[in-house]
Amino acid sequence: MTGMKIIERREIPGLAGLYLAELPGEGMRLIEFVDTVEPGVRKEDKWVLMISTQFGCAVGCRMCDAGAMGFHGNLSAAELLAQVRKVLADNPGLDPRGHPKLKIHFARMGEPVLNPAVLEALSLLPEEMPFPGLMPSLSTVAPKTPGAEAFLERLIEVKNAHYSGGRFQLQFSVHATEAGLRKKIVPVPVWSPAEIAAYGKRFVRPGDRKITLNFALSAGERLDVEELKRVFDPALFLIKVTPVNPTYSADLNGSSYVWNDPSAGLSVDSAALEKAGFSVIISPSSPEEIEAETSCGQLWASRMKERAADGTEKKSLRGRPLPFDRERSALLVVDMQEFFLDAASPAYMPQALPALANAARLVDSFREAGRPVLFTSHAHEDPARDGGLMTKWWKKTCLAGTPGAAVSPALAPLAGEVFRKCGYSAFTNSALAERLRELGVDSLVVAGLKTNLCLESTVRGAFDLGFMCIAASDAAAARNEELHRASLLAMADGFAMVRTTAEILKLPAALRKCESAV
Repeated sequence: MTGMKIIERREIPGLAGLYLAELPGEGMRLIEFVDTVEPGVRKEDKWVLMISTQFGCAVGCRMCDAGAMGFHGNLSAAELLAQVRKVLADNPGLDPRGHPKLKIHFARMGEPVLNPAVLEALSLLPEEMPFPGLMPSLSTVAPKTPGAEAFLERLIEVKNAHYSGGRFQLQFSVHATEAGLRKKIVPVPVWSPAEIAAYGKRFVRPGDRKITLNFALSAGERLDVEELKRVFDPALFLIKVTPVNPTYSADLNGSSYVWNDPSAGLSVDSAALEKAGFSVIISPSSPEEIEAETSCGQLWASRMKERAADGTEKKSLRGRPLPFDRERSALLVVDMQEFFLDAASPAYMPQALPALANAARLVDSFREAGRPVLFTSHAHEDPARDGGLMTKWWKKTCLAGTPGAAVSPALAPLAGEVFRKCGYSAFTNSALAERLRELGVDSLVVAGLKTNLCLESTVRGAFDLGFMCIAASDAAAARNEELHRASLLAMADGFAMVRTTAEILKLPAALRKCESAV
């Protein structure tokens, strides 16, 4: 593939070369990929390439900047392989055809099992690069979605067909076995430890490498030795523990934890697991990596913030800088409901999960400032009666009173805050405008789903009713980035200001208490 433009390259002598590249096309098409080695191992003996699978990330783990600026789409198989070709071309002194171990790790930016093109790339790699030392690897948080589960089933077939005999490495980024803590770290529905263990029994064949269970632990967090021993077979799985390097995301939620030597507790846990037959890898912090800010997504997120700040990501996305009365404002979250956010729902939108996390930040800040927070839920009592054209246009319908109609518990809606609607615009429920008038509100921050449908319709309706609006660009999501961006452009052109969550949190006056959190 031609057209890849290298925006920046950072070199960490003896450790890694980090690329920031822009790919052709519309929207935020920046990615990172890395040419690296394992500490203490010569590049001639083991060569590691870490490539991105998504523009941004659809998951948004607490320590990773890859999801800090949202999800902007999947890379194609050609774009995945272009990263590999670039690194190989930049190392003319190394011959990949005879290299003993060329590891291509699908683990930089993005959740690979949410991108079907990764399977295509894995199938194409042996044809294009029939090198005896070729060893792909893949790291996943194990999202609990039908698409991700189908991907992982197909991965077994691809591995057996092309990479048998220990030529493929799989890692599950588990981070915690306790469900509550794990949800705080990985804010999407994921496989349980038991489900991962069951998959491992089908994945690992004689001669294959063990599956890695990775734990990035914050200060004070421990491995649950008894749970790991109970669930996982040490003949199939090994344990790896890594620090939480300081990133924008990790610092924001206080999870950064840098160490060179494991804590006493971690040493005890490691010894107990080794006694039980597990291989345990302790991977300390790298001062060089921290100093160069090369953790996953750091460079990408930094450049995206710069673009947003200086306007190079198109000033037309921001709209007119009109007066916004913070003291008379409210937050309106449109259709952030389980119908779109539950992995078991037929209308599930994994790309909405980073937007949900940002919407939760907005909810917290408005509540702290004492400003109103309102929600909508799109749900029909009787589609034949109240569905209108909706039921002719969309096959999937959410019914009132079902779990799908519930606003996400991550937003913790209070009694009286949720307004049911049956049309695109929130203002098809006339009670909403009446409530806003009663509260003395004339300015709205609007977040939610889907950007190009209900959210944009709500903003247009609000404009006609005299409400000044700010659309929270990264607390909203559409089915794809093209629709999301086009909708933001349309709103900015004549209906609303468009700002990021971070920019909204910096608003003074009614929201001044939140400035210290940004």
